[in-house]
Amino acid sequence: MNKKINTSRLNLRSFVATDLADLRAVVENEKIAKMAGFRVAANAFESDYFLQQLMQANIWAVTLKTTAKVIGSVGLYPVVNDKQEQDSQKLELGYMLNQDFWGNGYMKEAVQAVLRHLFQEHPDRIVTASTYSKNSRSVAVLEYFNFKKIGEQTLPRSVLNLFPQQESYYQLTAQAFMEGGHYATH
Repeated sequence: MNKKINTSRLNLRSFVATDLADLRAVVENEKIAKMAGFRVAANAFESDYFLQQLMQANIWAVTLKTTAKVIGSVGLYPVVNDKQEQDSQKLELGYMLNQDFWGNGYMKEAVQAVLRHLFQEHPDRIVTASTYSKNSRSVAVLEYFNFKKIGEQTLPRSVLNLFPQQESYYQLTAQAFMEGGHYATH
């Protein structure tokens, strides 16, 4: 399903090795890492490892049409059920965006395109997502697309969390996406 997707301002495509320089601006940024819940990459080697993890099906590099610069990623990741088997009906949405591009609606544009693409091909799928409750930008993206909050928990202190953090869990069906508003029909 990892075909190219184009929007009015963005091209979504597979990651390639030459994306490393642009990706470093995202994964080596401590603020982005903290908000997205991953360990910040400390150098080019760690960033390259991150890039290798993004070079798989159902993960797109978010690039600007005007410059072809990679400004982030959006992906649909496999979900494992209680039996530790991949759940064929569920996918988890994940995304991150270069801080220099926050507040321009790019992630909403990318997520909308990916969700529309998924639900057109697989209307029976369920998309899940999670975010730290205090990440208001990420919460706003999920709520914009009619994701429903289905739970939350406090994550204990860990390598990623210097302090306990509240995490919220969301779910979206094709029907809820289509009922979400004008974005779903254009």
